[in-house]
Amino acid sequence: MNEVPGEDKVLVEQLDGGVLVLSLHQPAKKNAIDAAMAGRLADLLRAADLDPQVKVVVLRGAGDTFSSGGDLSQSGPGEATVETARDQLRRYLELVRVVRQVAVPVIAMVDGVAVGGAFSLMLACDLVTVSDRVRVIPAFCAIGIVPEMGMMKLLPQLVGDKVAKEILFTNKVLGAADLVGWHLVNRVLAPADLLDGTLELAGTVAAMPAASIAVTKGILNGAYDVGLEQVMQAESTASPFCTQTAGFREATARFRR
Repeated sequence: MNEVPGEDKVLVEQLDGGVLVLSLHQPAKKNAIDAAMAGRLADLLRAADLDPQVKVVVLRGAGDTFSSGGDLSQSGPGEATVETARDQLRRYLELVRVVRQVAVPVIAMVDGVAVGGAFSLMLACDLVTVSDRVRVIPAFCAIGIVPEMGMMKLLPQLVGDKVAKEILFTNKVLGAADLVGWHLVNRVLAPADLLDGTLELAGTVAAMPAASIAVTKGILNGAYDVGLEQVMQAESTASPFCTQTAGFREATARFRR
């Protein structure tokens, strides 16, 4: 059997009632997402979209954290070039496209932390539940690159451009109260209740007529995402360029220590 890239880093569980749970699983790195994982997630979402038994997908992190973001260790010191950075980023951008374009609703269940690309992925999902101890950190500008995975389109649409700039320019850590106040999440739950509460929401959505949900998602996202592709195309040039700057090298060197 051929090995599927990222297969062991994404756990798949089909529950009753049409709910599919995909769990990021890289516990040694707080579920950091490498390019292979991003590709694997996109493939699983495409497959779920074609499976009549799947009505809703729940995306979570294994254990008590969602994700520490993109895996900065997937390229060693001095290995990253504009070309390799662009190739890796392409996988992450495709994941966002798939989340936005599949007909099946995707619910992000976020506990612990969501950093950088994990924050972007959370924004791309249709519904979001979080624990009351959650910490969401933009991170991108702090490590010397531009926000990726559509964040510069999705975040300002939700919170306004002035608030989005403050969040990104200052690397503001967002707690549950911030996320509720800026309409970034649907439900805040105690950590012990997060899974059950998320599955309850998923079950409610799954019980709705699938066609009406699919068409409604498509129309809403189609209207909302005007310009998203252009933003991500710009990211695919700008962010790889930033990986060659002194600021990025210094930031990632601190990360590796």
